[in-house]
Amino acid sequence: MLLLALGLAALVSGCGGADDGGEPNAPSDPVWVDIGVTGGPDQLDFVAIEPGGPVPLHTFGQGGTHALLAVRCSGLGNRAFVSVTITNTATGREASAPAGESPRLLLCRDEGPCDLLPLLVMTGGLVPSGTEPDGVLVRLNAEAHNVDGLSASVEREGALSAAEL
Repeated sequence: MLLLALGLAALVSGCGGADDGGEPNAPSDPVWVDIGVTGGPDQLDFVAIEPGGPVPLHTFGQGGTHALLAVRCSGLGNRAFVSVTITNTATGREASAPAGESPRLLLCRDEGPCDLLPLLVMTGGLVPSGTEPDGVLVRLNAEAHNVDGLSASVEREGALSAAEL
């Protein structure tokens, strides 16, 4: 029973290792977040957005347009409140995915950072009606925090890509 409790405690404590041999996500561990896109053969890999890099748009056959993103974080455990805002740099128009009422379960692999992917952001209204979205410059902001009050944020510049539309 004690081993079961210890195993459960290790699972709940989150991901990200400590280099001092202590518990994962000890206060000395760095807390950070990054925003990117999905990649890899199964689209379950995090790929950082390079400055001005593509932010892919998809319709998924339902009529609305979404940005397909991914968020990577470290030092927050395996659950976090994650929000993303995309801002059209020319018009100031915004689209966002708020954090919600409950923390989201993150995909944690080995001792590394944890991912939330795919993350869809509905982009309706981001680009004025009648305007081609391909190449529109955007600013992406991601913020993540956990129930213990640890938080991090990041800002990246990208360009909408309509290649998948």
